[in-house]
Amino acid sequence: MKILVAPQFGIGDALMTTPALEILKRYRPSWKIDVFTMKKPINDIFKNNPNIDNLIHYPLLEKNKLSSILFILRNLTLRYDVTINFFPSNRRDYNIFSFLTLSKNRIGFRYKNSSFLQFDFLLNKKCEEDYNLHCVEENLKLLKLLGIEYKGDIPKLSIYLTQEEIDKGKEFLKNFGNAVKIGIHTGSSSFKSHKNKRWKKENFLEVVNYYKDYMFFLFGTEEERQENEFILKNSIHQNCFLVNNKTIRETASIMKNLDLFISNDSGLMHLAAAVNLPVIAIFGPTNPTWVGPWGVKHKIVRLDLECSPCFVYSPKPLECKIEEKFKCLNQITPNIVIKAIEEMLL
Repeated sequence: MKILVAPQFGIGDALMTTPALEILKRYRPSWKIDVFTMKKPINDIFKNNPNIDNLIHYPLLEKNKLSSILFILRNLTLRYDVTINFFPSNRRDYNIFSFLTLSKNRIGFRYKNSSFLQFDFLLNKKCEEDYNLHCVEENLKLLKLLGIEYKGDIPKLSIYLTQEEIDKGKEFLKNFGNAVKIGIHTGSSSFKSHKNKRWKKENFLEVVNYYKDYMFFLFGTEEERQENEFILKNSIHQNCFLVNNKTIRETASIMKNLDLFISNDSGLMHLAAAVNLPVIAIFGPTNPTWVGPWGVKHKIVRLDLECSPCFVYSPKPLECKIEEKFKCLNQITPNIVIKAIEEMLL
C-alpha cells in the first residue's frame, strides 16, 4: 500500500499531523508513506522523521498553475493507493491536488462551514468535522478510514532533531549564563487576516520590562520585524536578544534549550510543544480546544467572552463582528501573562 500525504500550508498544521503519522506507521509498518511539501520550512519539519519513507518537495505556491499541474501529473498521478488531506486542509486547491493524483482512495474532511465551491466532492472518503476535538484528534479519525482503530495514548507532536543540532542550540545559548531563558513569539500567520491573532507589542514589552533578571529571546521572521525591533528598542533592562535568520530546525534546536515560551496562537507555539518546551499560549478569536499546545506543559491565557472563540475553519478570512474589535485579545493585560509566568516557573 502506498500513501501520499497532501501538502499542509502552516507549520502548526504540519506538526499536528505527526501523531497520526506515527500511529499509521506503527500499525501498518509495511505501507510506504510519502509526504508532499510545498514550503521549505515544512519540509524541514518532516526531515529525519522515521515514520515517513519519502519527502517530495515542490514549491507549488511559487509556480504557475500549469507548471504545478504538470508536476503532479508527471510525478504523483496513479502512483498511490491513498491520498490523505489531513486537517485542516479545507481549501479547494488541496482537494484538486488530491483528485489529480487519481488515487483510488482520496480521504479528508467535510467541514461544517464549507460550500460546494470547496470541491470536497473530489474526495471519495470523508470524516465529519467535530468542534469538540483538537486537530490532532481530528487527524486520528482519518485513520479509521484506513482500518486503524486506535484507542491508546496519543503521541506528542514531533520534530526529529539530531544530537548535533541540539548541541548547536546549546552552544547558541551558552553565553547567557544560568538566567531563566524565555522565548517570545509576537507574530502569527498573516494568511486570511490571521494577524488579528496577535497580542499587542506594547503588552509583550511590559512583560519583558517587568523582569530584570530573566533573558528574553525574540523569535520571528521579517513578518515580526516591527514588533521585535520595538521591544528591543524599548526594553529597559537590555535583557532581550533577537533570534533571526535561522532555519526552522535551528529555531527548534534553540527553543529546545529554553525554560519557557510565550506565544500567540502560531506555528512556533506548536514547534515549542514539539521540542517539549513549556508554553504560555495567548488566545483571542481562535479556539484552544482545536489548536492549543498538544502534549506539553502549558497554560492558556484567554478571556472567556461570550463572543469568543469566533473563528471557524472556512475559506473566509478572520473577522470580528462586535463593535469593540478583537476585545478578546485587547483586554488581556500584561499582568495576566505575568501571573501565568510565575505559575509556570514554580
